[in-house]
Amino acid sequence: MITEDRVCFGGVHTRRLSVAGSGAPIALLHGFADSADTWRGVLTAFHAAGRAAFAVDMVGYGHADPRKPGPIMPQLDAFIDATIAATGDVILMGNSLGACVSVRAASRGSENIRGVIAVDEPILASHSLMRLSRGRADPFRVLEHRMPIPKRLYHSAIRGTFARLLYADPAKADPRVLASFVGQVPDQAHLRNLLADARMIALETAAGYDSERVTCPLLVIHGRKDRVIPVHASRRLQESVPASALVVLPNSGHCPQLDDPCELARHVMQFIDRGGK
Repeated sequence: MITEDRVCFGGVHTRRLSVAGSGAPIALLHGFADSADTWRGVLTAFHAAGRAAFAVDMVGYGHADPRKPGPIMPQLDAFIDATIAATGDVILMGNSLGACVSVRAASRGSENIRGVIAVDEPILASHSLMRLSRGRADPFRVLEHRMPIPKRLYHSAIRGTFARLLYADPAKADPRVLASFVGQVPDQAHLRNLLADARMIALETAAGYDSERVTCPLLVIHGRKDRVIPVHASRRLQESVPASALVVLPNSGHCPQLDDPCELARHVMQFIDRGGK
């Protein structure tokens, strides 16, 4: 059974979803503009396997405290470091931005990190979207001059866009998941702010990782049908970390935890059984 409570890590009040079990808990970190709810299917699978796990809303997302003004990544780094310090031995598992935060944490050398699972790693991509996001000109500024779109048409377009971005098969998108994402960008002004945050993160992470400092076991997973980040990003991560492994899921998109949470959990449990404790 998934339990929900309020916790405070590093001065950030947030929400935690947990399942009881054995072993070092698996800390699940969601992606950009997402929340801990994305992991409910995986948490259920871990509970069935008897594995302790929890998911948190990272600072600035879901039901967590808002971020402070300024750079984003240092605030996320501080949040996860505080989460690890409060938890003790832990396995980090993150999707997209959460994968980035997990790998960055491992590169800082905490002895409490027993392993990392990076799902659809985003920052090592070199496709046109990432190049535009990291370019000198803001590719999203054009939205500031767009004519207002009727609310119903705007919401329909946003729902369809999120369905295509999150899922391998948009027709199978969960309406509750889509409603959650649409709720974060109820109008064009909120959408512009969200895209500005995405660009800031892309710029802040342009240097990549200190991969040589990642010494814990690492499993890299990517959905082959990801429309946001190509598989080559995860291949680059896996190739940069000795003794890591890569799994490409043929029927998953950018969020395998939504497409097939049981399959994702199965690969994670196999990784743990092989020594990613």
